[in-house]
Amino acid sequence: MLNRLLMAILLIPSFNVWGETPGNSEIMAALQVKVAAIQKIAAKPIVIEAAKQQNAKNQPLDEIQKADQEWMSNKALSPLKVSMYESPVGAYLKNLVLASQGQYNEAFMTDNKGANVAAYPVTSDYWQGDEDKFTQSYDSKQGKVYIGPVKYDESSQTNAAQISVPVLDEKNQNIGVLIIGVSLAHAQSLVKFKQQK
Repeated sequence: MLNRLLMAILLIPSFNVWGETPGNSEIMAALQVKVAAIQKIAAKPIVIEAAKQQNAKNQPLDEIQKADQEWMSNKALSPLKVSMYESPVGAYLKNLVLASQGQYNEAFMTDNKGANVAAYPVTSDYWQGDEDKFTQSYDSKQGKVYIGPVKYDESSQTNAAQISVPVLDEKNQNIGVLIIGVSLAHAQSLVKFKQQK
């Protein structure tokens, strides 16, 4: 666990988006605290089994990219998009976001090629395989923790950072990536709580 937290510290990109705001290092520390909680979610049997099942399909990359193009060109809720939050793992992630009371603005997971397995709310694209949130976390057999830059999320109207953690099987091999958006307001409230102690 300590090794994973150290990896998270080493992989944190610069957060120029915060400019000269006081307390940036404290906010980063608060985001790092969320890493352990997100790793526990990634270790849930429902998450691991869903990644295994999708990986077993061994969908060719060209099919994934074709589905990605259709996903982005069609704004309507297609059966594939709906399946992202109606499957057992999708319902689990949906409930996680809704029950988080604003801590999380999104949760989604990919297989070993970066294709979505489940998501809530529906992501803007189906294939994450060409994005840092996947490539940085799926980097090796054991994977790495990756904390992305803070961005404004229009769907939830909140500033949030995506934290990516590997989904590991029983052999400690990376089989996918879990990405959860942590709201900046929540991170800041963690900082204030720690300062009051």
